[in-house]
Amino acid sequence: MRRIKDDLGRTVDAEDNLAKMIMIEQAIDAAYEIDEPISRSYAFCDCIIAISEFARETSNFETLERTQPLLEQITNKGATARALSYLAIVLSALTHEEEAEKALLDAIKYASEIRDDFDRRDALLDIATSAADMSFLLNKRRLVNLGLQFQDQLTKGQKAYLYGYLSTVLQSEEGTQLMREAMNIANQIKDPITRSKVSLELATLLTSHTKPLEE
Repeated sequence: MRRIKDDLGRTVDAEDNLAKMIMIEQAIDAAYEIDEPISRSYAFCDCIIAISEFARETSNFETLERTQPLLEQITNKGATARALSYLAIVLSALTHEEEAEKALLDAIKYASEIRDDFDRRDALLDIATSAADMSFLLNKRRLVNLGLQFQDQLTKGQKAYLYGYLSTVLQSEEGTQLMREAMNIANQIKDPITRSKVSLELATLLTSHTKPLEE
């Protein structure tokens, strides 16, 4: 444990980064103290995401490599899929394309093994949106198609969100059409709580949309 923290510490240059890493180190220490398996897995997943974000902010691939020992602590397939899908984005941002695509494929493998429908759908949505981000970062349209292949396994609300998210990385009429479809699906959701939540999510995504929508 000390080795991981020391290695991370070597990447710290700025004072604000030092404070951030101290808090991440505290989170890692706390994660090791958790006994309940699912909570422990998601705690390590959150630590991996935090370290990955730090690696992206500092453009430091060496820091990203330090997530591997933490990944090995995760026993829950949903948490593993979530961590890998986020690692795939950061690897793409750091231009490690081959490793990024492998991480995404590994995430898909773990997600496909999740028995609980709710957890599996959540994992697939994470993977699909990660594929969208990777498509933008790597300029690979096929990754959008990969994300879309999971749409039939999602709830109506999740499908609307996925369409809206994908629309933000497609700077074309196709992106505009996806956002229109997302809004149409949202309007068809019967549960008012879900409809309200999804409508607000789409409103947020519209601020990232590059082409104005016509009524």
